[in-house]
Amino acid sequence: MSKKKKKIAVNQNLIHDNSLYLDVDKYRLPQTLGNAPKMARQANDKAFEAIRPQLDTLIEDGSLCHSLKSLGVLAGTDTTFIGYSVLANLSQNGLIRAGVEMRADEMVRKWGELTRKGEDTEDDDKITELTAELERYKIRDLFRSASCLCGYMGGCLLFIDDGSDPKEWVNPLILDPITFEQDSLKGFKLIEPYLVTPGLYNSVNPMADDYFKPSMWYIQGIPVHASRVIYFAENKLTTLLKPAYNFFGLSLAQKVLDAVAHYTENREAAGRLLQKYALTVLKTNMEGVLSGGFDTELNNRIKYFVQNRSNDGCAAIDKEAEDLVVMSTSLAGVTDMVRQSMEYVAAMFNEPVVKMWGLSPNGFSTGDMELQNHYDNIKAMQEKIFADQLRRVLKVLQINKYGEYDDSIVFNFLPLSEKDERAIAETNKIQADTDSVLITAGVISEDEARERLIADANSGYNTLTEREDDFPSLDIPEEKEVVIE
Repeated sequence: MSKKKKKIAVNQNLIHDNSLYLDVDKYRLPQTLGNAPKMARQANDKAFEAIRPQLDTLIEDGSLCHSLKSLGVLAGTDTTFIGYSVLANLSQNGLIRAGVEMRADEMVRKWGELTRKGEDTEDDDKITELTAELERYKIRDLFRSASCLCGYMGGCLLFIDDGSDPKEWVNPLILDPITFEQDSLKGFKLIEPYLVTPGLYNSVNPMADDYFKPSMWYIQGIPVHASRVIYFAENKLTTLLKPAYNFFGLSLAQKVLDAVAHYTENREAAGRLLQKYALTVLKTNMEGVLSGGFDTELNNRIKYFVQNRSNDGCAAIDKEAEDLVVMSTSLAGVTDMVRQSMEYVAAMFNEPVVKMWGLSPNGFSTGDMELQNHYDNIKAMQEKIFADQLRRVLKVLQINKYGEYDDSIVFNFLPLSEKDERAIAETNKIQADTDSVLITAGVISEDEARERLIADANSGYNTLTEREDDFPSLDIPEEKEVVIE
C-alpha cells in the first residue's frame, strides 16, 4: 500500500514576524532624565562604533576572562566590580577567609537576649517563648551566614517563607493578622546575591524614599516583592555605583584584596631571599668550559664540595688554582617590611593586629587597647548590619506566634567582653553621682532621675515602674468640734 505524504502547515507570518528580531530601537535609555528624543537615542547608539573592536574581543574572551585579566594586571587595585565568579574564587583564599569567618564568629559569639522595656523579664513567658522561636528557626546561624556573604560578596537576602503560593510572591507581604495567618511561617531561607537581579526601582525622583531602592527582586527569574525579603549589605556605595554592584555593597574580600596581594608578594619575596641569602663561589679554572669543552670534571668537583658541605664537613680546594668565597645578602629590614604589610592587612580588615595575627603592633607592649577597639568595631557592625534586620525578624515571629506585635520587646546584643560590663558599671556610678549633684542643686527632681534609670537599658534599674506618689494619702477623718453642755 502506498502511504500518502502529509504536508506540514507552516505559519509564514511567524517566520517573518519582526518582533522576533532585536534591533537598537527596541532598547531604551534609563528614564533618569526623562524620555529622551528618538534622534538622541540613535546618536548615543553610534558612540559604540569607536570601541566596536574592543567589544568584539570582550565577547570573544568572555566577561570572566576579562575580569581575571584586569585582576591580574592591576593586582587588586581595580576599583570596578570584579564579579561574583571572581569573588567566589577569593573566598578560597586562606587569609581572606580567615578574616571574614573570624568577624562573622565574633558578631554572633555572645549573640543577645530579648528584653522588655521598663519591665522585669525574669518570669515573662512571652520572652521565653520568643527566645525558643529564635532558636527554632536558627536565626543565629542564619545571621552568621549572612555576615559571611556580606564579607565575601557584599550582601544577600533572607527570604521570609510564609507558605504562600509562589505566584503570590510578587505581591507585598503585609505583617498583619488579617493577611499573615498565624502559624503559617515555614522558615527563612538565605539567598546568595549572584542568584538575585534587581527589578523595579525609582531612578527619577531623588526626593522619594524608594530612590534607587528596588521594590521588586528577581530570584532565579521569580519576581519577589521587596517586603518578602530581609536585605543585608555592608560598605554601601553611592547611588552611581549601586547598579554596578547589583544594589548590594562593596564586599570585604574586594576591599582587602589589594592589601592581601601585596602581603603575599612580600612574604614570597622574603622566602626567596631567605633561600638565596648566602651564595658560595668557587674560584677555579673555567678556561676549558668557556672554550666549549666538557664540564664533567667541573660538575664532579662541585658535587664533591656540596656533599661535604656542612658544619661538620671540610672543604678541600687547590691551594694554587682555586679559591672559595661566601657571598651573603643582608636581611636587615626584611622582617620590618613583611610585618608592615601584615599590619596593613589588619587595618584593611578594620581589625587590630593582636586579633588578626595574634601579635602586638610595633611600639606597644600590650594588646588590651587593641582588643577593646576590636570589640567596639564588632558592636558597630552588629548595629549596622543586624539591628534593623533583627527587628524585622522579631516582628515576623510575633505575628506568626501570637497574631499581634508587641513593640516593647526588643533584642539587645550582649557585651563582647567582661571589661564592657565593668565599663557600664563605672558609667552608671558616674551618672548616679551626677544625678545626686543635680537633685541637690534643684536642677532635676528625683522622679526625673528615676525616669532616666528606667529608660536606660544598661542602668540595672530599667525594670522599675514610674511612681505617682511614694506616700499615698491616708483617709484621716476631719476634726469635729465637741460641745460639752
